[in-house]
Amino acid sequence: MIPITKLLNASSACVLAALVLAPTAIAAPEAAPGFTVSAFATAPETVPATTGADDIAGLGGNVFVGWQNGVGTKGEPNSSTGQTAGTVVEYDPAGQVLGTWSLTGKIDGLGGDPARGRLIATVNEDGNSSLYTITPSAPAAQQVRHYTYSPAPDSGTSGGVLTGGGTDAVTVHGGQIYLSASNPTPENATALFHVHLDNATHTASLAPTYADNAIATDAATGESVKLALTDPDSNANVPLSSPRFAGQLVLAAQGDKQLVFARRIQGDEPQLTRLALTKEAQPAGVDDVRWSAGQTGRLLVVDRGAGTIYSVTGPFLGGEPFGSLDTVGEAEQHNEVERVDLRSGAMTPFITGLSAGKGLLWLPSPASEDQG
Repeated sequence: MIPITKLLNASSACVLAALVLAPTAIAAPEAAPGFTVSAFATAPETVPATTGADDIAGLGGNVFVGWQNGVGTKGEPNSSTGQTAGTVVEYDPAGQVLGTWSLTGKIDGLGGDPARGRLIATVNEDGNSSLYTITPSAPAAQQVRHYTYSPAPDSGTSGGVLTGGGTDAVTVHGGQIYLSASNPTPENATALFHVHLDNATHTASLAPTYADNAIATDAATGESVKLALTDPDSNANVPLSSPRFAGQLVLAAQGDKQLVFARRIQGDEPQLTRLALTKEAQPAGVDDVRWSAGQTGRLLVVDRGAGTIYSVTGPFLGGEPFGSLDTVGEAEQHNEVERVDLRSGAMTPFITGLSAGKGLLWLPSPASEDQG
């Protein structure tokens, strides 16, 4: 950028200085005492611009971020740029861009499948959904595969896998693929899909796990409760280092302001526990949840508003959960990452000053055995 004083004579510059204030720098996020926040990565420079960072995943020591580029929730084109595809960007552990892939639709879920050396991505959370796999080590022409759902979740509204909605977050748990069943219509719809990929037909076959109105145990009271999920969103593996719910699969019901933990998710009747979330005694929802799986590693935080992925380092305790705050009461709240109490559901600030916190990822140190 050419300094403005190079474009004006001295007297004009003085007048301008008296009338125009310099741009205000955006304050960097702040973390709890003892922790440090630094910029890890941003979007590659492209035309049209790569924008709208959302989900984040790890694979083979590298980091993958889905940029949505303003595509609509059912794949509608960006009204300003006409873009119909999102971008998955691969970064090395230092935040340098290694590769990019363009996927038609709004990229909502990303998950690593380390046993198969591939990334799994879902597009279009509200309907017209489908799934992609990306295998970075494959020849260029074979890296991306597109799968259509069977049945399509929005092809009916009778319940089960016919949710009337789409798909969102991805987690590989016990070698199996699970997807959040977002934007459901009937109350007896599946909350979390189990997915089988057929490489010959490029079909992703959906099967139910538990329903949005399943029976669960309340984590705080121990009482039996009936779920009423309307917004299944992100999901994650709970590491073995967690002091509670270790080894389980968690679903964050964002708009419902709760977490649902599933034990024996691959069985006929998963055992469910609901943890209602609060901040300052008000119901609160999170966009994503992750654990510091060990003491050696860092937490990566996607800030959609800043177009930046931040790295948080410091004296982590193995097994501590964090959530990217989304709402408090009825007010949207996107500027914090919270510590989560797994017994009460109460959340307390860990990182403040974000513009719009989204996906979280625990990135182990290279020599660490931690899982995240």
